[in-house]
Amino acid sequence: MSRNRQTARDALIVIFVILILAVSVITVSGEEPNVGILRVVSFVYPKQVAPNSAFPVTVSVEYAVHGRPENATIRAAIYRDVVNFNNPLWQSKPEVVRSGGDKLWNATLVSPATEGDLKLTAYAFYLDEGTWNFFNNSLNGPSFSQATITVGRMANISINLGASKVPVLIDDTVVETSPLGEARIMMLVGRAHTVSVPPVVEFQNSTRLVFDGWTNGSNQTRRTVTLNGDVGLGARYKIQYLLKVDYLSSSTSEWHDAGSNVTLRAPSYSESSWPLDLLGIRENFAGWRGDVNSPMQEIRITMNNPLTIIAVSSLDYSSLIFPCIISVGLIGAVSLYLLRRKRLRRDEVLDLPEEMNLGCDRCGQPVEMKWAHCIKCGADLPKRKSTKS
Repeated sequence: MSRNRQTARDALIVIFVILILAVSVITVSGEEPNVGILRVVSFVYPKQVAPNSAFPVTVSVEYAVHGRPENATIRAAIYRDVVNFNNPLWQSKPEVVRSGGDKLWNATLVSPATEGDLKLTAYAFYLDEGTWNFFNNSLNGPSFSQATITVGRMANISINLGASKVPVLIDDTVVETSPLGEARIMMLVGRAHTVSVPPVVEFQNSTRLVFDGWTNGSNQTRRTVTLNGDVGLGARYKIQYLLKVDYLSSSTSEWHDAGSNVTLRAPSYSESSWPLDLLGIRENFAGWRGDVNSPMQEIRITMNNPLTIIAVSSLDYSSLIFPCIISVGLIGAVSLYLLRRKRLRRDEVLDLPEEMNLGCDRCGQPVEMKWAHCIKCGADLPKRKSTKS
């Protein structure tokens, strides 16, 4: 009886040891891997590729190793559509990493020969006891990222200029912008295309657009675009208005940005045209007319539309005052001289013999026989005969 009890006790001990060993094995095999983080940070790929063409992709991952052991082995792979882990489109070589950091893989894939959607999935794997595993949670991963690439020969290039009927040169083709200000054309995928926009677009209403750069920061009117799917480009143009100014003796035409302020100052005077300029007559500023009315010599305007402004003038005859005074004096002096000459002639008549010394019956003014009227009072004189024989 005691022997049976001993046998049963030994059997219990054996069973207990076996259970302990089993638990130990389960615990060892169930330990967490030494890789704590392995996630795909980015999967970079073209939006569109041409059929049967090679194209680049980039897989970027971050990782962290617990330190037991101090290193881990990782690798990346890319699969098509439904994942078949035995048939990757591409996979990297295994790499040993330590601690934590980032890893970048560049790969080249070939698109299918038919058009459609190409679905890809990029994975990052870690090696654990001879098996490649990945994380499918947000705490440690996820260790994968999906992508859909359009496979097609043609894609759209659209250029938005914000103005209609503007010619845009794409390679050797000219496309005019629509009423909404956009030019659109289908071009071959996977090739570099040259896009050129005009530096200046001038309209007939004294308004123009001046190129001010692309929305991506480039300030060249010509740029090259590699078409990897539909591309939208935008250009900035600033509006300018024409300012025409007629000064007293000159004219100017200048373009100014919309909303800018311009200061104009007219000259006080200008020389008049021939022959008035020979007389020293000049034109004095009299005010602004046209799109702006102001008597001020200096004005400040805001360019919110095209403007035409004229500086009007008035003739200044002040330079003729002194010459006129001199002219009147000369005329008076000449008249006085002629009158004195006439009086001398009259005195000669008075020196004639007494019978020839005649006078006006009204005022007594001495007169000559041949006179028909008195030079003093204008009275009619009778006809007289000379007493000389």
